[in-house]
Amino acid sequence: MYNIAMQTRSLVKKVKSLLDNFPCVVLIGARQVGKSTLLKQVLTNAKFYDLEREADRQILSTDPDYFFSHTETPLIIDEAQIEPKIFNALRVAIDAERNKKGRYLLSGSSSPHLIKNINESLAGRVAIIEVPNFDWQEAYGRDESQFAKNLFDINALEKLNQSTSHEELEELCLKGSFPEPFLDRVNELFYLNWYENYIKSYIERDIRALFPNLNLEAYRRFISMLSFSSGEIMNYSKLASALDISEPSVKNYLDIAEGTFLWRKLKSFQAQKKKIVIKAPKGHVRDTGLINYFLKIQTQDQLKSHPNYGYIWEVFIVEQILKNMERFYVNFDYYYYRSKNKLEVDFIVESPQGLIPIEIKSGTSTNSKKLNHLKAFIDEYNCAFGILINNGDRIARLSEKIIQVPAVFI
Repeated sequence: MYNIAMQTRSLVKKVKSLLDNFPCVVLIGARQVGKSTLLKQVLTNAKFYDLEREADRQILSTDPDYFFSHTETPLIIDEAQIEPKIFNALRVAIDAERNKKGRYLLSGSSSPHLIKNINESLAGRVAIIEVPNFDWQEAYGRDESQFAKNLFDINALEKLNQSTSHEELEELCLKGSFPEPFLDRVNELFYLNWYENYIKSYIERDIRALFPNLNLEAYRRFISMLSFSSGEIMNYSKLASALDISEPSVKNYLDIAEGTFLWRKLKSFQAQKKKIVIKAPKGHVRDTGLINYFLKIQTQDQLKSHPNYGYIWEVFIVEQILKNMERFYVNFDYYYYRSKNKLEVDFIVESPQGLIPIEIKSGTSTNSKKLNHLKAFIDEYNCAFGILINNGDRIARLSEKIIQVPAVFI
């Protein structure tokens, strides 16, 4: 069994920086992405309270005001959403020494409740950062990727160093990026049981607690169906019909899946109001290992021969880009684009530095005709350049405004 605690998370530097500027920092994210490990890596000598442990929960919940006024800081509280009444007491403690930074580091898995409590009690006093599962540099212990940092500079992209191997990417795409099953991936029985238990815990524990009136069986079937439609534009009517539920219920389920970090929504890019575009969001299950679990894909051959392989690979690349961007950028957004006349771009990143369209292909080379959509988007929106990410073997300029960056470089 691998030791997860030995894997240094790439967000350590960013969280420490936030603690230098805020009295409290909160880590949010799905279960089992490594938040507890990150907490301990950031504040190695701080007192640690895990509210999933009854003893720790009782200490904090009996008299939160007393606890915060008599407990030395810095202080770590894991799974803080379990005890909502601590947030008002935490606000009082922060305000007592408002200018003192880096005092409290919290984590929480259930975003809807946690964010609500933060907004009501800690607005202006706290920085929030999402912790994803592994990016592939973390998974294989490599140096930090420079792709996202240089995303808006075509000349810098030409000078990137290869960050991993194609074989490693294929393995990570198949197995997924949750730390524990990936680090013990050679144990196939453990790996498969881990995903089964993860879904069971997510639905029967988190979702049941957050939404006690939800039809859990229907929601589980809904999550399974999302795996089959990952990477596609959302068809609410189709999902509603298949599950025999209403379209409003489908939208509610999607909000729940997104709010608990299982699902990622990509908005439609609609910069020109006169342009007729598809407005429905596109989306995907965020971990490809989870997608493959639901699709019963267990080998590389099964993955590459699956009709959804192109979509799965696209999800894999998009998630890697976003994980890396979170480390370097504060203000950015992302979209997909499809017009009524079928002009389509897989992924678009927008920030004050510019607008970058990105096409994602699983092949080693791309026919120039398949780049026409990318060229058209670059021209129409006056982009500095666009990027093709594929499985080629070298970075290359395909035209003045299109650069090929193989996946092994991002």
